[in-house]
Amino acid sequence: KIIMQARLPHIDIARGIGILLMVAGHNWIILSGKGELYRIVYSFHIPLFFVLSGIFFNYEKPLGKTLKEKLQVLLVPYFLTAGVIEMISLFFNSKINSFTNGLLWIAYGSGPHLRWVGFWFLPHLFLVSIFCWVLLGIFKTYGLNKRFQTLALSAMLVIGWFSIRSFWGISFSGVKLNGLPFSADILLVSSFYFMLGSLAGDWIKERQFQPVPFVIAAAVFLILHAATDFTTDLNLRRYDNLIAATALAVTGSFMVIAASKFLAHFTAAKNILGYFGRNSLAVLIFHSFFQDNLFVFLSEYTKRYFYVGLATFTAAMVGSILVIEIINRVEFLGKMYGNSRPN
Repeated sequence: KIIMQARLPHIDIARGIGILLMVAGHNWIILSGKGELYRIVYSFHIPLFFVLSGIFFNYEKPLGKTLKEKLQVLLVPYFLTAGVIEMISLFFNSKINSFTNGLLWIAYGSGPHLRWVGFWFLPHLFLVSIFCWVLLGIFKTYGLNKRFQTLALSAMLVIGWFSIRSFWGISFSGVKLNGLPFSADILLVSSFYFMLGSLAGDWIKERQFQPVPFVIAAAVFLILHAATDFTTDLNLRRYDNLIAATALAVTGSFMVIAASKFLAHFTAAKNILGYFGRNSLAVLIFHSFFQDNLFVFLSEYTKRYFYVGLATFTAAMVGSILVIEIINRVEFLGKMYGNSRPN
């Protein structure tokens, strides 16, 4: 008997906030100069997605079924979309060597080598899901309590932090590589946040807004940003300080989740932010096409990059909406890109 879960509006809202921050994080306004706005957004927006991805993860499913589901949800849209992009590029520039190299980098799956950098998240989340299935299975098999699990995850994070740049800029057969395939070199760090979402899932799924945790998380987050310049960029293997950067990622993530519980009381938030949250996969995949190409085009006519940035962010969101609506109306595309499962 299959029991269909209802979506939780505040989780969709949190995802919506996260995907808007991801699109903004790839925009010139935030990337140029990499100032305070960059440090704030990057300090938590990717850890937030790993936390949200871990909430509903069911490690009790058989490994074969987990592999099949994650393959369909993450790797199929990744390989199909990235492959189509390379074929379109080949059609316009007719450079077979560039096409071959592009396919090889797609198979490698590390962000700095991909045409659309945001793609790195999909194959890496596949890897994280399988790793955490094994890890949670070990915890269950040996009956390890929450305290031991927390210690194990903390040790995992420490090891991941110390080794985060170990495979950055390495040379293999004369080719410079930034990171391991599927960004496996940051697996311990990203899995920490994924597992955090799993372990804190009961609290996260509660619908009631709790002002005290929100105020505490917001206070710690703001104080740390006011006192330090620390941030995180997992794609570029940046994790400035083990304690402070982790505190920023955790408090920033839970601040958004707590705020989302409050926003879930408002229809506008559920309709707008929830819409982007429910369709976050499509936004993640396609926003770069609109944002990056329009930036190149407009930069030929004006050097007022702040306004170009505003225009390209708007285009990325509007373009993503158009893609989402097409996906929702074409059955094949809906199966490929739709976020139809419960949160």
